[in-house]
Amino acid sequence: MRRLRIFIPVAVTLLMFLLPGRGHAQVGTVIPTPSPQPTALPTPRPATVTRSFHCNCTSPGNPVLWAGNVRALSYFQARQMGTSQCLAYLGFKPTSPLIPTPVVALPAIPPFAPLGVNPCSSCACN
Repeated sequence: MRRLRIFIPVAVTLLMFLLPGRGHAQVGTVIPTPSPQPTALPTPRPATVTRSFHCNCTSPGNPVLWAGNVRALSYFQARQMGTSQCLAYLGFKPTSPLIPTPVVALPAIPPFAPLGVNPCSSCACN
């Protein structure tokens, strides 16, 4: 009887290892580990989004001199582009308010360069 008590647990254990599918070793799951030094990835550049602005330019005492659409990134840039397109439309070139240096020192007052008048002085965009 004593032999039977030892034989039955040993036989059950051997059968569990020898039965198909029971005697195979367990397969472990591989857990990814971070690398000791992180790799640098390139930072994506933000997309430049331009939108269409409708601008019109006037000067004091005059009606609208120019109106049109410009594509720009911001209101400020649209206003600058509207002013330059207005000047191009009217055929004006912006003049520099620089004062020329006199060549010969004369007792008379040196002539000053006339300040340029911007006919497209007020541009508004929306």
